[in-house]
Amino acid sequence: MSNQRKSGNSAAATAAALIGQAVPLHQAGRLPEAEALYRQAIATQPRQPDALHLLGMIACQTGRFAEAADLIGQAVAAKRDVPDYHANLAYALQALGRSVEAERAARNALRLRRPFPEAANTLGNALNAQGKAAEAAEAYRAALRARPDYAEAEGNLGAVLRSLGRSAEAEPLLRHALAANPAMTEARAALGLALLDLGHADEGEATLRAVLARRPDHAAAALALAGSQQRRGRDAEPAYRRYLTLQPTDAEGWNAHGLALQAADRIGPAADAFARAVRLAPDMAEAMTNLGTIRRLQGQAAVSAELQRRALDLRPGYAAAHTNLALALQDLGDDAGAEREFTNALDADPAQALARFNRAILRLRQGRLADGWEDYTVRFESGRLRPRRPFNIPEWEGSELAGRRLLLWAEQGLGDEFMFGAILPEALSRFPDAIVECEPRLVPLFQRSFPGTTVRAPTRRPDDADCHLPFGSLPRLLWRSAPVPPPPAGWLKPDPERVAAWRSRLDALGPGLAVGIAWTSQRITTERRQSYTQLEEWAPLLRLPGIHAVSLQYDGREEEIAAVEERFGRPIHRWPDLDQIADLEGTAALMANLDLAITIASSAGEMAAALGVPVWRLGRRDWTQLGTAVRPWFPTMRCIHPDGEPGIGGAIPKAVQMLTRLSAGDL
Repeated sequence: MSNQRKSGNSAAATAAALIGQAVPLHQAGRLPEAEALYRQAIATQPRQPDALHLLGMIACQTGRFAEAADLIGQAVAAKRDVPDYHANLAYALQALGRSVEAERAARNALRLRRPFPEAANTLGNALNAQGKAAEAAEAYRAALRARPDYAEAEGNLGAVLRSLGRSAEAEPLLRHALAANPAMTEARAALGLALLDLGHADEGEATLRAVLARRPDHAAAALALAGSQQRRGRDAEPAYRRYLTLQPTDAEGWNAHGLALQAADRIGPAADAFARAVRLAPDMAEAMTNLGTIRRLQGQAAVSAELQRRALDLRPGYAAAHTNLALALQDLGDDAGAEREFTNALDADPAQALARFNRAILRLRQGRLADGWEDYTVRFESGRLRPRRPFNIPEWEGSELAGRRLLLWAEQGLGDEFMFGAILPEALSRFPDAIVECEPRLVPLFQRSFPGTTVRAPTRRPDDADCHLPFGSLPRLLWRSAPVPPPPAGWLKPDPERVAAWRSRLDALGPGLAVGIAWTSQRITTERRQSYTQLEEWAPLLRLPGIHAVSLQYDGREEEIAAVEERFGRPIHRWPDLDQIADLEGTAALMANLDLAITIASSAGEMAAALGVPVWRLGRRDWTQLGTAVRPWFPTMRCIHPDGEPGIGGAIPKAVQMLTRLSAGDL
């Protein structure tokens, strides 16, 4: 035997001995000692494949994946027929994000050994990273066929099925995998997402919070949690802020954050979020149109219109941008341009209910009733009003009833019930067998107002009607052309005994006019703020001699009222035993004794007008005037419009002048 061969055999033997010493240390977790021996083995025999492979595995275990890929790659080059080498090379490459190479190495491992669950799982990871989710699912299934208790593969399969929109299949797999290995963060995140998909929002959000408790840097969980909270109308801003701390360059995240801020009526921060999204992604049409919407809410209609046009340059035919451009043009006084853009939105997307709803409002404001009411049929789908009530009977389209019984039901809030309720006398004269369902607090008033009619609170599944119609659809059938038939004044009937009791209480105030006032709303947003006032703006009216101001502000406002009373030395009458929210019978009896009510756009004014009380409504012209100078719903209501300024406070001096003449007997 030559000396060279003896030397080679000796080196191999020494290397093997060193590896033999290192393996137990490696298995015991004594990695530095094992690594030193593997390196000695490689120094003794430079291409020793087992030493290279095992040293690469220590590099994997300690997060040094580039070094691991290099070492295991050398082992593969030295000895290509060992499946474990290829499988572990695939694992290291996948950890480095080199998914195409990882796929190739995993397939090599599976060619050499089948079944090989670990290699199949890594193959699934590599395929999934390349967007080949369906192929990845098959790889994970292969891993599970080979090893049914393989929790990691089961969790990965559940996650990829969820990404494929198969959350119902994914959920039990993910739960089973987590029962076996609760430490799998990605599987838990996937379970949270699947639960959200399946409508289990509370559990889904709790699951995502558990992920974030363990991994505060889990951006996907933070984003999903924020999105769920936003969809549920909850404060999503903290979750978006957390996500954007982790992913500050995600333009879509900033856009979503802006939408959450806008929903919370935080208009300034929303504008900043949308503007940042536009800076990060100048070609993002969604952020551009959203920023334009905010600028309109901030009173910058011309800027809004320009942003909407830029959004349309980025995405021609973008229905939302056409709709938002129409709203900006409407604010600029260009009704023709606005209608054209609403129609463009509908041409681009016939399902764009918001465009059709807003076109309805425009047409009704112009007095084009037939077209307007036709468009108004999409109000429930527009997102601007409460959703439609579900029914087990069909909606009536206006054909002959032919013996069928009709259920008429109130929609939206109290103000709308009184406004559309003005058509009930005509409707019930045509359909005397109809049932009326209304707000429970209104049932006694409506029963008294429509004797002989079945009046009740909303029912879940009515079994005594054959078809239904919401109040807001009555004008489409009965008010299709102007002028509309005037409803009877004072169709709403209060309780005579309670009216008499309140007459005594108001008489006790002394001589003068009893004038009810309502100056603001319980729900004020940036978009609605210009329609309301502050009580102190009413000081010129409150100071008028011979006027007894009576608060119709149903939400109390005690501190505001007390401050104004102290400042101006005039009382604003209210009675602690009358809850104007809960006791509508008592409120109606009080209102029936007023000489006049002066209100902003408020359910209080609508109720007073329905009772036949003279009402002066302060506000800008709106669609409910149906193209006229009055509000045809209420014969006793008069509209007082402000001049010039954005808000409606300018209408108050006009009301003061009119009230002065009324007190003097000139009106």
